[in-house]
Amino acid sequence: MNTIATTLTSSDQVFATLEVGGKVLASVCKSNFSTVDDIVRFVCSMAGRFMGLARLSIRNKTQGWSMNMALASRQQVARPAYHAATPSQYFQASLFN
Repeated sequence: MNTIATTLTSSDQVFATLEVGGKVLASVCKSNFSTVDDIVRFVCSMAGRFMGLARLSIRNKTQGWSMNMALASRQQVARPAYHAATPSQYFQASLFN
């Protein structure tokens, strides 16, 4: 990422949109960001949980630059339930019975 082209000041007006599969999950027009990471965190918190590959478009209207980035997210995998069986619950098969 070119850090000179993506500098921010707190007075810059920033437009950011997060979309997944063409559906807009969050869109914001705001100032008072100090880094691009702040924008990413803010927009993702607005969007809530999503699954898949998302596209984040950021445009700094004040300085005249824009950027796009891909964000991947997945739902939390369910924790498997384990069953502690006692030895009497097992059946041993035999070919000779």
